Amino acid sequence: MKRLGVVGAFLLLTALASGGKAPPYHPPTQAITFSAPLLGGGAISLADYLGRKPVVLSFWASWRRPCNDDADLLERTYQQYSDRLALIGVSVQDPLENALAFASQHNLTFPVALDGNAEVAWLYRVTNLPTTFFIDASGKIVAIHRGPLRAGQLERYLDLLLAPRAENEAP
Repeated sequence: MKRLGVVGAFLLLTALASGGKAPPYHPPTQAITFSAPLLGGGAISLADYLGRKPVVLSFWASWRRPCNDDADLLERTYQQYSDRLALIGVSVQDPLENALAFASQHNLTFPVALDGNAEVAWLYRVTNLPTTFFIDASGKIVAIHRGPLRAGQLERYLDLLLAPRAENEAP
C-alpha cells in the first residue's frame, strides 16, 4: 500500500546504482492545474478555484496514520474559513471504498479529489503524506508543509495566506 514511497525509493536506488546522482527535489512554485474525479461523484478542477480565492491543497491517504490527525484539523479549518478560502483534499493511491470510509470517519465536507495513480501527487512532487500546499488566489504557492500539521502551524500558514497585501507585494 505504500506504493508512493516504494516507487520513489526504487527510482532513487536505480539512479544511484547506475552511477548517477539523486535528482534534486524542486517543488513547484506555481499551482499546477489538474482535473480529477471527486469522491462522491463528479469531477473537480483546480482551475475553477484559482483567481477567486486562496487554496489549501492537502494530499493524504487513508493508509497513512499521520493523515488521520490532519483530516480532523482540516475539516475544522474548512468549517471556519470556507468563505475565505478553498480547501481541497487529494486522496492518493486509495481504493475508492477506503477513501469513502476515511471521509465518512472524519466527517469531511470539503471536496476530495481521487488520485488513484498518484498522477496529481507526482505533478506536485509529493514525497510524503500528508503534504499540504498553501496557494494564493493568483496561483503562487506561498508555503508547503510536509508531514502532519499542528493547529498552531496551520494558523501561521493561514495568516500568511490570508493576510491582506498590496497588489505588487509578494507573500
